[in-house]
Amino acid sequence: MIPNVLGWNIRGRTLESRLAETGFVGPGFDEVRLAAAITVLLHHAHSSIDDAKADLLFAFSGGFLHFGLLAVLVFFAISGFLVAPGLVRSGKVINYATSRALRIFPALAVVVISSMILVGPILTTLPLPRYFSDAGLPLYVKNILTLTYDFLPGVQLPGGHPAIVNGALWTLHFEVLSYIALALMSVVGILARPRLVLVVFLAAYVLYVANGIFPAFAERLPGRFVTFISLFVYFASGVALSTFRRTIPYSAALAGLAFLILLASLASGAGIVAAPLCLPYLVVFAGLSNLPGRSFIRRDLSYGVYLIHAPVLCCLSIMYPAIQSWLFAALVAMTVTLPLSYLSSILVEQPALTRKKIVAGWIGGRLNLIRSTMVRLVRVQDIGT
Repeated sequence: MIPNVLGWNIRGRTLESRLAETGFVGPGFDEVRLAAAITVLLHHAHSSIDDAKADLLFAFSGGFLHFGLLAVLVFFAISGFLVAPGLVRSGKVINYATSRALRIFPALAVVVISSMILVGPILTTLPLPRYFSDAGLPLYVKNILTLTYDFLPGVQLPGGHPAIVNGALWTLHFEVLSYIALALMSVVGILARPRLVLVVFLAAYVLYVANGIFPAFAERLPGRFVTFISLFVYFASGVALSTFRRTIPYSAALAGLAFLILLASLASGAGIVAAPLCLPYLVVFAGLSNLPGRSFIRRDLSYGVYLIHAPVLCCLSIMYPAIQSWLFAALVAMTVTLPLSYLSSILVEQPALTRKKIVAGWIGGRLNLIRSTMVRLVRVQDIGT
């Protein structure tokens, strides 16, 4: 049971009661995730043909936000809301880490290796022996560890510039860092104390806003840290919504108000202040709602779409440079990506996740063995002295 630490007397439905109504499975999260993944696809298709700054949301928000980044923020907010409760209930960091690793890395490894041995040889301007012996090829393997490397040997755009093979992968590094931060919050006891969860979110929020309002302040911080905060604040907001779900209303009126505030803030240049407060609530409200199209979505294809669409668009840009319609490019990419995402779901993602208890048990057993071995060594040393 989550304590009502804010002391609010909530009448009517809350996020917690809505979760209970749905069997603690938000009925709309698969649709929201898939919509976000397709939005990233559309954004990359648009930017591959037209100027990325021609994005309507980019212009509307005064350069603060474009549709691709909006979709990424949606993913981070959902992750924070959905992954925190299990870790709070069990407190088993090994199980949590295993589940997150099996969700991220198997499909990522398949996409990275497939890009190296299929996409690269098809697109490269180098002879195949030179391609496979090039010193740059092993660098692409770093993507499996979410250490982004964008290029494959000899893979070039029609203008001769090196092609970014999978530009969507950069966010995974910061998603993994957010998962690690949540694990640390559990280990040190923050997740068990709701007020401290709120403190973490507020600290991230203040840093995020300060970085945006005071560029000189952001310049003094490492660039990777600034990027991490700009994404983690939405993850932390999702965690906070989960932590206080017993006291936060599930309300269409509140969602409508959050949407209006978000629109007004984006139009007025204050998006950085309102977005971390409004967007995660809108995402969670949608995820807990019955959205149209659920009967057509039997699997969560969003991760596959996110991983696969960019190499497909890269192939289109290089093999068919005459394509001038980004909508046509997006349609072709979606036609190819969705079936591959389905195969990824049934052949890679789901089989990996079904083994999480086995893997977690094996890791726990190895750690216990190491711990007992170290204890014995210490005892032997004590006896020897």
